[in-house]
Amino acid sequence: MKHASFTLSDARPLGLSDLRLAEARLVAMLRLWGEGAAGQEQVWNGLCAVLGSNRARNCLSAFEDVLRLLRRHGWRALTVLPSEVTRLSEDEAVFARFVLTATEQDRDTAYLDASFLVSPAGILPLILAASRAGLPLLCEESRCRLHEAMRPA
Repeated sequence: MKHASFTLSDARPLGLSDLRLAEARLVAMLRLWGEGAAGQEQVWNGLCAVLGSNRARNCLSAFEDVLRLLRRHGWRALTVLPSEVTRLSEDEAVFARFVLTATEQDRDTAYLDASFLVSPAGILPLILAASRAGLPLLCEESRCRLHEAMRPA
């Protein structure tokens, strides 16, 4: 399964409602994480509610690895909008797309996307961490779609 590609040149800015569930959760995590301890607690509680504590811990650990690699090897800091904003920055859209591309094993595209985010020394570790962070979120998305499909019409 492939996710929809973003076209950043669209006349209408891309919004959170245009994203898949996993992409929207990644953007929400990114935004809340930068808000400090209260936002980080909200990320943890949200992940625990949908993934359970063990999977949430693994997902959050990988997410922290991604952020650490972006800080250490990134060409520049990502533009992250406040959590109440409904539109996306280009960096948030690229981040969400990159994580799902890495998770869905499209290695060539993930490698290319990573090269725009980090220096060469950080590319492979970033792809690995992103795939570990995205997998539980993709599983959550699949479970939600399955529940939707099984609902009586």
